[in-house]
Amino acid sequence: MVENKTKDIPIIIFHIGNQEYVHLCLKQATKYNNNVHILTDNKNYFNYNNVFSINFNEYSSITNKFKNIYKHFSSNPYNYELICICRWFCVYEYMKKNNIDSAFICDSDVLIYDNISNIIKKYLKEDMYLCTSSSKNVTGGQSFFHLEKLEKFVEFCFEFYNTQTDNMKNWYKNYKEEGGICDMTILYYFANNSKIFTGLRLPNFPRYENDLTNIYNNEFTFDLHLATYGNHIYPEEYEINESNKNKNIKFIDNIPYCYNKRLNKDIRFVLLHFQGRNKSIMKKIYHISN
Repeated sequence: MVENKTKDIPIIIFHIGNQEYVHLCLKQATKYNNNVHILTDNKNYFNYNNVFSINFNEYSSITNKFKNIYKHFSSNPYNYELICICRWFCVYEYMKKNNIDSAFICDSDVLIYDNISNIIKKYLKEDMYLCTSSSKNVTGGQSFFHLEKLEKFVEFCFEFYNTQTDNMKNWYKNYKEEGGICDMTILYYFANNSKIFTGLRLPNFPRYENDLTNIYNNEFTFDLHLATYGNHIYPEEYEINESNKNKNIKFIDNIPYCYNKRLNKDIRFVLLHFQGRNKSIMKKIYHISN
């Protein structure tokens, strides 16, 4: 059992592999005295102060049960989509067994520029926060969960696959685009309290209110990812860098900001997410602020 020596709310990252960008993520997070836990396939990869490195296979009992009911409805590889769902089970099992009441759950291609625990304690009062997108979706790549809420999500995943597989199968027969059903699909239905699968989006595109991409205190926010310019309700509010089609991030005292066209001011970003193609610039941005 990993002892949580402080009352800080930890950051929990699930990652398989030993890519350079994961090391940048961990080093940046610990710079701001964050308490970081990484569930990974080899705990010897990541030996840093203030980082607990844990073998995720030690927390796989729920995963082993879910494998028996999982059905694949995506153009992405089977094992990739399965592990993306099962990471939530590993995180939940890890939190429960180690008496972690709440956690910030984060992707491994993120640079963090603040103490997440302090922000959560001051600003995040609900039991779950997600990010919304301009495509009216939600993501848990940067998210906050109380343990009880995460437990309900785990239960929801099992219920969804036990009751909605036929609906998903019938829908997927006519789906001709890349991608398909993934862990974010299930999280979207859970966040919107809907148990009947009707497609990747619900009718009328409901908005999820507990949104980390909201602007807090009229001053700061969380980045969904660099190549998005807003969220569900304000999809085009940030200035774009035309050379790379990302947000036009600038650094002030080594902290990232972007100009918000709606508010006519620079907004501070607690973190930056280097999803997809932007992993290639993560090292450069890391060195700009260090």
